[in-house]
Amino acid sequence: MRIIYDDAMQSVMVEAVEKFMVVCNVKRITRYEYGMDRVQMNRMKEALNRFLESYYSMSIGNTVTHAHGIGNNCQYPVYYHPEQLNEIQQCGNININTGMFGEGYVYCEDYNGRKLGQVYEVRVRGITRKCDL
Repeated sequence: MRIIYDDAMQSVMVEAVEKFMVVCNVKRITRYEYGMDRVQMNRMKEALNRFLESYYSMSIGNTVTHAHGIGNNCQYPVYYHPEQLNEIQQCGNININTGMFGEGYVYCEDYNGRKLGQVYEVRVRGITRKCDL
């Protein structure tokens, strides 16, 4: 099976992430750690991946790129799995970053590093949109 770069499903990826953020139950991805409740971004990635696989035939890849060599800045490829073709299409990237105070940030990017859609701040109290792009 080959992997190709195809941005045709990029808008669907952004829409899927937006829908997930609306229905995400933050309490399920939170854990008590270092004296306070903190959002666990690895749990966020797992929940988002299950959502993408279930409803959009997409998945988050395991290859991670750390911006500026910082381990809490995680960028993963997002793949679309067309049923008819014997290929996987990388349609963009998703950044799932951990903040210093128990919060996290999620947003999509294209191949050139341009942000797509919303930037979401994930805190124990809920998810807020940080900006429209």
